Amino acid sequence: MAVKRNGNGGEARATGVEPRHHEVGAPERTPHVVPITIDVSNDFAGGVGGFFERWRSLLTGLGITGRRALGPATTVRYPREKVTLSPRWRGALRLRGVLGRDDIPIVSGPPTGYNALIEGLYRDDRLPPCVGNCPANVDARGQGYFLGEGKAPEAYELVRERNILPGVLGRICHHPCETACRRNYYDEPVAIRPLHRYAYEEYAKVAKERLAPFPVTREERIAVIGSGPSGLAAAFDLLQLGYRVSCYEKETKPGGALYSGVPSYRLPREVLHDEIDNLVALGLELKLGVEVGTDVPIDYLLGEYDAVLIAVGLQESRILPVPGHDAEGVTGALPFLRDANWKGDAGVKGKRVLVIGGGNVAVDVARCALRTGASEVRLACLEGEEEMPCHPWEIEEALDEGVIAMCSLGPEEVLVDEAGSVRGMRMRECISVFDEAGRFAPQFGENYTEIDVDMVVFSVGQAPVLADVVAGSDISLTERGLLPVDGTLFTTAQEGVFASGEVVTGPGSAIASIATGHEAAISIHRYLRGEDVAADRVARPVPVYAKYQPATLEGVEDQRRRIGMPMARPEDRAKDFRQVELGYTHLEALDEAARCLRCQSEVCVGCTFCARTCPDYAIEVERIDDPGARTVTHYELDLTKCCFCGLCAEQCPTDALCHTGQYELSFFHRDLAIFDRHEMLRPAEGTRATGRDAAHADAPSGGEGR
Repeated sequence: MAVKRNGNGGEARATGVEPRHHEVGAPERTPHVVPITIDVSNDFAGGVGGFFERWRSLLTGLGITGRRALGPATTVRYPREKVTLSPRWRGALRLRGVLGRDDIPIVSGPPTGYNALIEGLYRDDRLPPCVGNCPANVDARGQGYFLGEGKAPEAYELVRERNILPGVLGRICHHPCETACRRNYYDEPVAIRPLHRYAYEEYAKVAKERLAPFPVTREERIAVIGSGPSGLAAAFDLLQLGYRVSCYEKETKPGGALYSGVPSYRLPREVLHDEIDNLVALGLELKLGVEVGTDVPIDYLLGEYDAVLIAVGLQESRILPVPGHDAEGVTGALPFLRDANWKGDAGVKGKRVLVIGGGNVAVDVARCALRTGASEVRLACLEGEEEMPCHPWEIEEALDEGVIAMCSLGPEEVLVDEAGSVRGMRMRECISVFDEAGRFAPQFGENYTEIDVDMVVFSVGQAPVLADVVAGSDISLTERGLLPVDGTLFTTAQEGVFASGEVVTGPGSAIASIATGHEAAISIHRYLRGEDVAADRVARPVPVYAKYQPATLEGVEDQRRRIGMPMARPEDRAKDFRQVELGYTHLEALDEAARCLRCQSEVCVGCTFCARTCPDYAIEVERIDDPGARTVTHYELDLTKCCFCGLCAEQCPTDALCHTGQYELSFFHRDLAIFDRHEMLRPAEGTRATGRDAAHADAPSGGEGR
């Protein structure tokens, strides 16, 4: 293309088109010819002159290169970094493990190292959500594995390491493990709590054969004041560590609030006492009918024992100081429940009862009132229907039995007749319970309601009674009668004295109290060993997991659904204290245990969620669920269909299915691109996925490894 210079030192085409650089903005139309100002000519002159020009150019370039080579480096040297493949690498899929060949990991360890174990598993993303969301970190996954294999006693003993009363908690626990169960994402959570109960019922058949005292390997002795869940948990751990432990209980029966407060329609007393008897068989010394501070001063315990744990719980009900609160017929929840549980008569036959409160204890009071003969039972609370602090299933069962719920109402005045007895209750409309910051700050409206009742039961909180317990000692209480306690280490200002349970945390769940007992036991052990109670100690982990929107059950097969708990009929059970939940049969328990996905185990359990997720139908999975012989019998991946989208691996609840760096896919026959169970279990090394033409020494002849 011929190019010529213009008058301004620029260039223009031979066509004579003038440059348009002086124009502002875009041209009205795209020109057919655009001026070019680049000279691409690099020819040298001919002859001898051109020869010397070429050599001069070459020497000039060599000179520049030499000067640059002798000068300082102008590049930046970066540190050596190891190149790693992303976990989302889309190489050919493989399985890390498979049910029937590989064991499910069991979360088990000594009390002193359990927190570190849980912390390590959580850090490595190997902690099942059900285990992490439990305050005591009970291995629910291991329970499901053992039950599915027909090993109920082993399942019970595994659970008992952290939940020292599986039969009890199998009936009353609020089961936060099920809230975190990953199966919520697919259909319904595994029934972990009912499986605790089943494991206990099977263990009870062989308990005498499996119970033996823990060996005593240490000289120190520990006294536990209170036989509730927290004190028993601490005692169990200390027995395992080789100490002698004595438990003091002021009542003639052990169990603390489990015995006096939880109604027997939820917790049969024979179950509670049987499990505590098992702890006695393991070495616990139980001293019943001995009230510390009255029968035995606490200073005596401090002199006789090397450490003392105060785990007396909450023993007093709070009653709101509204007008008329001291009238005949007004009582608190705890004394009401004691009468109902111990006597079977709370003085409400033929009476109309109003329960003030919206928590689980209030619901228990209301249901007990029905069972002890009340003609009408109402439950009034500040919260709205969707805000009630009680567990949803508790209030549903109460409503089925005939309790009348009255929400968004607060107590204003107890109406009293001329004889000084309750004749009614004046309630005020509650507009909101909490302020914008989430603090308890109820706001009331102008509307009032009067309810005709004969008895009012306040269930608005509990408090500890410690003055008698610490009487005559150097242990001091606060102005409110509370014991100052380090809420992490569970130590008190008095050397050798520790505390745990609701006396520290306030009202809560039984499993949360058990968790504090485990922590107190670690502090006592460190103290007795002369170690710093806090130094290098791993605090109880508090893992955080995703919360799932309840899955739609439309189209879910019956065999995938949770097995419902058989219940006594509401019209029958409200008449007495018979068990409300009837429990699982043997086959129901096995089927429910088989629903456990064994999350984070890196072992394929044949759940088929990968096959269900695959958009190309490239995966086939089959398994056998026979107890003691559960196995994945068939796993097939067709690479001719696989689009390497990775959805299956992301869906895998156990993390057994994963992509590899084996991206070389060179097969000479279509059959080699269909990976069977054995090929899916191939090693992850190398870059080539070879299919069945990669002969393994242990591969059975004729195809699949079984």
